[in-house]
Amino acid sequence: MRYRTIQESDYEYVIERLNSWWGGRNMADMLPRLFFTYFHESSFICIDEEKIVGFLVGFVSDSVKDTGYVHFVGVDPEYRHSNIARTLYSMFFQYCKVKDVTAVKCVTSDVNKASIAFHQKIGFEASGCDDKGNPVVALNYDGPGEHRVLFELQLGRL
Repeated sequence: MRYRTIQESDYEYVIERLNSWWGGRNMADMLPRLFFTYFHESSFICIDEEKIVGFLVGFVSDSVKDTGYVHFVGVDPEYRHSNIARTLYSMFFQYCKVKDVTAVKCVTSDVNKASIAFHQKIGFEASGCDDKGNPVVALNYDGPGEHRVLFELQLGRL
């Protein structure tokens, strides 16, 4: 497997498979082409032979000083548990460090328990936890009924 920055030409391959990678959930609306066009230096893909098997779309914020943001991460279900997402995140963290970023943020759906567990495993902390240690959900964060768990990772802790 090899890794490189995203190119605009990767968009069609990814978008055609995105919903199936999420078990039929409609995710394509959350990943417009603009991310592959304007954020390709800070976004990465994993390729196995000629097949894209994982990607991370991220950027350094122009508005929030010293902060990077991961907008979307996806791995082909056949390749999960192969450290692809972890490697993509590591590449983004390295990119951020070069840009003097100190924190990386992301959000995930409150129903995506695997994503919540993964982000916690690689060092992200939820914005808050209940008395049982479960991440607090930000209700209606992305609109009515679109609840999210907010995560942050301090790069100095890596």
